[in-house]
Amino acid sequence: MATDHVFEGRAERFRDRIYGTAKGKLRLELVWRDMCDQLPLAGNALRVWDAGAGLGQISQRLAAAGHRVILSEPSADMLALARQALPESVDCRQETLQAHVETLVEPYDLIVCHAVLEWLAEPQAAVQQLLACLKPGGHLSLLFYNVNAIALANMVKGNLYKVSREDFAGMAGSFTPPSPQKPDELVAFIQALRSEVISKRSVRFTYDLMPRALREERSLEDVMALEWQFGAREPYWQLGRYVHLVCRKAA
Repeated sequence: MATDHVFEGRAERFRDRIYGTAKGKLRLELVWRDMCDQLPLAGNALRVWDAGAGLGQISQRLAAAGHRVILSEPSADMLALARQALPESVDCRQETLQAHVETLVEPYDLIVCHAVLEWLAEPQAAVQQLLACLKPGGHLSLLFYNVNAIALANMVKGNLYKVSREDFAGMAGSFTPPSPQKPDELVAFIQALRSEVISKRSVRFTYDLMPRALREERSLEDVMALEWQFGAREPYWQLGRYVHLVCRKAA
């Protein structure tokens, strides 16, 4: 039986190999810009839950903007690193997404769930739980690993047998997730739950298509500008390594 993946004992490696790289910085800045563009972050303080927050970079920015943040992260060493950079106002809890749902007291104005679904045994069940934890009219910022991008990358590399088998799950112990998601199916699932998908954007489409040597020759600012220019258009939003959806629960 498949189980949820928790990054226990790998926090520093995760920080260095993901967030400490150009691709990690690009992902963070693009997602944050999209959140600022699509969500009511400049108004009254929101009650926010950052579900599976990792090192807490988004929580840090939300707290700095005056929002009331609860952070959930099941990995003890990941949570310890997050606490080092977070203000005391952020309520940090070592818990799974499912455990938090079971103890929910008051629904949220905003839920952030970034790069979590692809590590879960039942991603759609988690989405349903997240939406149930929102107030009517509340928002969900959902970032997930995109199976379309994995297929495209393997085609470019000539891994034709892998593509023909549609075998895109990461190997045990790797940083490639076991459950990459199909964007169109996830959008349809969310809409079936009476929630509106108000924004769809790819993250790391341009960057991941470029050969590694070219990535080092191009400025991150220029790559980010192209990512932003094309990321919300058809068909590009479905082709980034990650897809960021902003959803609104029915009022």
